[in-house]
Amino acid sequence: MQMVIIACGSLVLAPLANAQKYLAFIWNSSSGLTDLGTLGGDTSYALGINDSGEVVGYSYLADNVTRHAFIWTASDGMVDLGTLPGGAWSEGQKINASGEICGEGLDANGRQVPFFWSASTGFISAPESHGDSRNYGWSINNAGNVTGQVYTGSVVNAIFWKPTARQIMYLPALYGGLIVGYDINNHNHITGNSFTSTGLWDAFVWTAARGTVDIGSVSGASTTLAHAINDNDEVTGIGYFASTTSAFYWKHGTGIVVMQTLGGSIGAGLDINLAGAIVGWSSTASEQTHAALWSNYTSLPQDLGTLPGGTTSYAYGIDSSGQVVGFSTVP
Repeated sequence: MQMVIIACGSLVLAPLANAQKYLAFIWNSSSGLTDLGTLGGDTSYALGINDSGEVVGYSYLADNVTRHAFIWTASDGMVDLGTLPGGAWSEGQKINASGEICGEGLDANGRQVPFFWSASTGFISAPESHGDSRNYGWSINNAGNVTGQVYTGSVVNAIFWKPTARQIMYLPALYGGLIVGYDINNHNHITGNSFTSTGLWDAFVWTAARGTVDIGSVSGASTTLAHAINDNDEVTGIGYFASTTSAFYWKHGTGIVVMQTLGGSIGAGLDINLAGAIVGWSSTASEQTHAALWSNYTSLPQDLGTLPGGTTSYAYGIDSSGQVVGFSTVP
C-alpha cells in the first residue's frame, strides 16, 4: 500500500485514485470480510466503526479523482456526506456513538482543515491554518471532542478541539514544539507522538491533570507512534525501523510490549477496544501484509485475509463486539 510519512513520522493514507484498487470492508467472525462498495469509483477506505455498526471512511466518486467522506450502515449502505461548503473533497476518519464524525477536507478557500460532522449541524471546520495540506482530524470521542494535527508554519500541533463550542487548544509538546494527537478516549485523554530532545518521536498520553507524558518508545525504533487509546487508557501503535515496523501495546505499569506478527517482519496496531482486542496489520511468513486481529496484546494475531482476488489488506477500526473495518486490494 502506498503511504506517506509526514514530518512528524505519522502514518497517513495517500490518495490512491488511478493506482492500486482498494475496497472498504467490514469483518466479523461469522461472515468474514464483506465488501462495502464505493460511491461510484474504484476505491474506498473504511477507517472507523462505532458500537452500532456505523462505519465511516471515504470513497472516490465515478471520476476516480474526487473523494468524499461516507457513512455506511447495514440498512442504508454507503451514503455520501459531501464536502465542507465550497470544498472540493472530504475524508472521514472516525465516528462516535452518536454518529458524529471527524475527518478533514478542503474549505471554500481551498485550505485543508479538520472537520466535525453530525446530522444536525452538518460540517463544522476547524480554524484555517496557512492552508497546509497536512491538517487532519484523526479521532472523536462520545462527547464530540476531536483530536488531530494542525500546522502553524513548520510546526505541527496536536489539537484538543470542541467543535460545537468553537474552542481549540494546542497540546504542549515533549520538546521542540512538534506533536500529533491520534486518538482521544471518553475521558478526554489523548495519545499520539511527539518529538523528543534525543531526536526521536516518542509515544505520549496527554491528560488535563498531568499534561503530556512520554510513555516511551519501541526499543531501536526511530519513531514510536501511539495510534489508539481505549477507556482503560490502554494504548496500541507502531514502532518504525529502517525497513520494518512493530505493533506495540502499552499500559501504565506494563510499559511498551512488542506484539507478535503473522510470521513476517511487519506489524502495526491501529485500534483497541474496551476488552483489549487490537486490530491493525501484519506481514505473513511470505511478507504479504494482511489485516490482523489480536485478541489481546500477548496473543498470536489472527489473519483476517483479503477480499476475493486481493493480496493485501489493512484493518483500521474495531467495535465492542469485535467487528473490524478496513480495506483490501482487489483485482
